Amino acid sequence: MRIEIKDKKNFISMFNKIYKNNNVSNINGISIDSRKIMENDIYIPIKGKKYDGHDYITESFKKGAIISFSEQQSNDKNIISTKSIPNEIKKLAKSWSELSKSKIIGITGSNGKTTTKNLIFHILEKEFNCNKTIGNYNSSIGFPISFLSSKINDQYCILEYGASKPNEIQLLCDIVSPDYSFITNISKAHIKNYKSLNDLINTKYAIYNSTKEDGIIFINTDELKVRRTIENKNIISFGFADKSKIKIKLDNNSLLINNKKILIPENLIYIKDIIIAVYMICYYLGVTNNNFQNSLKSFQIPSGRGNSIEYNNHQIIDDSYNANPNSVNFAINRISKIGNNGKKIFVLGDMLELGDIEIEEHNKLADSFNKSNIDIILTYGELSKDIHRYISKNKYSKHYSSKNKLRTELNNLVCKDDIVYLKGSRSMKLENLYINN
Repeated sequence: MRIEIKDKKNFISMFNKIYKNNNVSNINGISIDSRKIMENDIYIPIKGKKYDGHDYITESFKKGAIISFSEQQSNDKNIISTKSIPNEIKKLAKSWSELSKSKIIGITGSNGKTTTKNLIFHILEKEFNCNKTIGNYNSSIGFPISFLSSKINDQYCILEYGASKPNEIQLLCDIVSPDYSFITNISKAHIKNYKSLNDLINTKYAIYNSTKEDGIIFINTDELKVRRTIENKNIISFGFADKSKIKIKLDNNSLLINNKKILIPENLIYIKDIIIAVYMICYYLGVTNNNFQNSLKSFQIPSGRGNSIEYNNHQIIDDSYNANPNSVNFAINRISKIGNNGKKIFVLGDMLELGDIEIEEHNKLADSFNKSNIDIILTYGELSKDIHRYISKNKYSKHYSSKNKLRTELNNLVCKDDIVYLKGSRSMKLENLYINN
């Protein structure tokens, strides 16, 4: 990971006040990857499971780094020794937050948060000075570093708050608390790291609990309940259900919101819930219906998150970035609703980080496949190997432990006008079925 420091003058001033003995006169960026170091970068070595970034401090200086942090003692004037590098990262981000005049839009959830963040930015950047967290850098390391790429005079900064373990979102909110907050949904993603689903829900709700007192909480009441901890806060609730303050209606590809009609492009209809939430946030911030509609037309789904690709006379829907039971069922429902003249082929890779329920959750998907109009189900990985045993005999299903064999089989099966849907956890890298890496 590497970020560019865009607000160089203010960053240098802040940095030099914090580290008076290690002042810098130039800055380009910050990197935790020595391979990506550029001239005048700050290097932050991270200890991982396989590698220790401290081993590459010397290399970072050779590539042009001006400062490096280190948890090892050093007399080098260009090395800042510390007991905890994560604490130094938080210190920098917290100080930047105190300088920043940006209103913070905080997004979290089990599915769809990156697409939500990108769509909000896509809409707002046409009218406001704004910034967003880079890619999916939403962890306790990536989140604060990514925030440092913002400018203190930006009007809005859209931040993605991620959590793979209890209390992680609260820790991120302690660094940067949101002015506006939204949870896309909550499902069993990363459930193995939590004691229970309620433990996971509590972790996500921290973004609502930590929203500033004069801030706004946006809730899709089709997905979430208004908890007691946030009842006294400013809440804008919306959804298709009658319990929402703002009731949404869907008429073909048009959303009816506050008696306003928003036409959803055909290629985006499957993310209608995200579009509704983004509309509510942008409408509150003053974006007109016409501007929203025009920006929506030009929005492109991020790669690997459900984007559709025309490939060798057939269609591939690449949703291979990540997977959990909720998002896989969503994907099955999505492909089932698509009209086409060929076959529907679903390629499923393992869903990871489900803990003790991993086998059960994989096998439960067979029922969803059986109820769908999907013709062919191909599974890949250790956890999904038994699904095909429960698939109806009127469908073709097969399991693969080799990606090369899966690729060969897929190439033999696919014909003109077929649809191939790729869905699996990130480490399964199902995009390699059509992209040569």
